[in-house]
Amino acid sequence: MAAAEERQRAFRNALSSFATGVTIATTKDAAGQPIGVTASSFNSVSLDPPLVLWSLAKKSHSFEAFSKSGHFAVHVLAASQEDLSNRFARSGQDKFGDLDWRDGPHGSPVLGEHAALFQCLTRNIYEGGDHVIIVGEVMDFEARNESPLLFHGGSYAERRQRPGRADVETVNVEAGSFSDGFLFYLITRAHYQTSKPIRDMLQALGSSMTEYLTMALLSMEAPLAAIEVERRLAHTGHAPSADVVQRMVEQDLIIETESGFILSAKGREQFVETLAYGKAFEDRLADHLTAGEIADTKQMLRLIIDLSGKDVPISWRGTA
Repeated sequence: MAAAEERQRAFRNALSSFATGVTIATTKDAAGQPIGVTASSFNSVSLDPPLVLWSLAKKSHSFEAFSKSGHFAVHVLAASQEDLSNRFARSGQDKFGDLDWRDGPHGSPVLGEHAALFQCLTRNIYEGGDHVIIVGEVMDFEARNESPLLFHGGSYAERRQRPGRADVETVNVEAGSFSDGFLFYLITRAHYQTSKPIRDMLQALGSSMTEYLTMALLSMEAPLAAIEVERRLAHTGHAPSADVVQRMVEQDLIIETESGFILSAKGREQFVETLAYGKAFEDRLADHLTAGEIADTKQMLRLIIDLSGKDVPISWRGTA
């Protein structure tokens, strides 16, 4: 590799150590067609008058449109919009097809989803080596309560809220009161709210949480003796009694073998149906969280389980 290319790569790597927000800039071309590009070079210039800038490569297919339109909109992306960022970073496709967008009052396309929006009239365009620097006067803007998408070290990153003050009182034992910062309350409420759809479905099926957990355990590990099923589920408060086990056998949900109880075909079908319902509910929740938030939540819950359940038997030994 030539020395000039090595230096250029080293320069690019050094720049990548600076975390930047990710934006999509939009405008219209001479034919009135929407144009958009992903850009991480957005920055403020002045508060009075309100001016912002961003840079665009001269070799970009959208260079002429942004140079001549006289207006542009900059959308600061939310942490959940990686796919949209990737979409507008590519060339040679209909980037606006099937997207929620409208014409802004100053002529630029405005996307429906964003963390912040700046609608601008082009004030100046300056030469900047292999890029041009586009300065715009902000005519309208808005900001939403969304965590922004960040780019750092050549990949996407996420902004994390700093923890609040550790000395804020969450429980007053003497007064018998607590705030919504009480960890036990949050865990308990989250459990009851997220398990409600499953409880409602079980009720509609004429089943119970005890039967569901028994089938879940046997779906992951079987055969198991009745005493082992009871031991594994004791901590849930839903360990099956002998009467419940017998009823499940009579309903053909489980089968007793010489080695212990196993799940019947009917039981597996009912369990899978309930499990799919729960997974659909999880997916709806996940639509409002980033991949990093989901991973952090799982990690924290596993840690809480480890710290609070040293004497609790593992319910099942399936893979996570």
